Amino acid sequence: MRRRRVMVTLFVLATMLALTVFVPSPATATSSGSGGTNSVSHVGLLPGDIILGENPGTKSSKLVPGKYSHAMMYCGVVRSGEKYWDRTNGRWLAVGEPYIIHSTPDDDDSKDGLGYDSWYTRVNGGYENLLVLRVMKSGGVPLTDSERSQVVNFLRSKLSGGKDGYPVGPKYDYNWLRKGVNPPYYCSEAVWAAYKSVLGIDLDADTSPFNIGVSPDDLWHSQYTSVIAGEDGSSRWSARYGVCKVSVYVYKIHYKEDKDPWLKGAGEMYLKSFTGDSQYPTEEGYPGCGKIGRTPDGTWPRNGAGDLYWRKDFYSFVNYYRYLKIRIEAWEDDSTDGDDQFDPYQIVWSPTTWHSKIGAGYQYYPASKSDCIYYIYIRITWAYDPVGGGGGGGGGTPVVR
Repeated sequence: MRRRRVMVTLFVLATMLALTVFVPSPATATSSGSGGTNSVSHVGLLPGDIILGENPGTKSSKLVPGKYSHAMMYCGVVRSGEKYWDRTNGRWLAVGEPYIIHSTPDDDDSKDGLGYDSWYTRVNGGYENLLVLRVMKSGGVPLTDSERSQVVNFLRSKLSGGKDGYPVGPKYDYNWLRKGVNPPYYCSEAVWAAYKSVLGIDLDADTSPFNIGVSPDDLWHSQYTSVIAGEDGSSRWSARYGVCKVSVYVYKIHYKEDKDPWLKGAGEMYLKSFTGDSQYPTEEGYPGCGKIGRTPDGTWPRNGAGDLYWRKDFYSFVNYYRYLKIRIEAWEDDSTDGDDQFDPYQIVWSPTTWHSKIGAGYQYYPASKSDCIYYIYIRITWAYDPVGGGGGGGGGTPVVR
């Protein structure tokens, strides 16, 4: 086991060295779309929502760590009197047209780095697979319209008038090992910097080797993001019919056994939560920083069998027409021979099943397993009005905090 870990570490170090020495040119590595298409609708999205794109088998998909190779930020739709330059098509975006801001590498200086693009061209026309993420603040609080505007405006503020007044942004950042709030930016770094600078939310889930940089997958696996729309193969789902908020309260867990023999002392307990979209749940570890990839960086002690009162809330968004999963895993930290997992708590509900629970308040769902008993409360509420048009793009307005 130790030899295998050493070999993996050496391989990752070699990969990092290669990335440091080899600075790719736009012709050899690009995080922008090429060749793939999708039909995900912008209707139901809100400014500040994050879009992740993937084209399997392309150079960018192989160079960028993780499944997704590009990250973009949705800005809303162009309103009367606004002027935003569509740099790919070389035109001013039309009133009512949805658009994004993102950082891409390109041989053409007018298209390199941070800038605006049409949703239809660079999102629908750029990627085969797509995920749309919505950010939630700590404590399960949705962002306000003002906070969303501030996040988008942070990236807008990095653009300045170039030739003929067309906005020009900082050039693309090829140092993928870097993570900074100031430009230049690579794609996912720009999104991360906006949320970190404006709201103090760190979206980096540290899934990349040695927690260096911030990849699109880091944004996906963040405890602050939930998947609300997307397309993956033949599956496609839009946020146009609304987004709900799922609140899971872990009151206590009764542990029927101690998985650490008595010679090792008190058990060190922690939880992993996977809630929301059944295929792409929101991930969070507790206690500690909340990042699954670094769990545990905090534990709760427990001697022998008995109750542990967690009194912990987990939150996520879920698309109205998606299957809902609630999975809580109880773990016991053991630094000597690997961590031990207790039987997990899991519920998977079809849309028709969980729709009947919207607005019903907290409901009690205990579950007795062979080695522990979970005491769980679940509440489902509307997070965004499915018919409202606030926030830009027809996303509705927050109705439940």
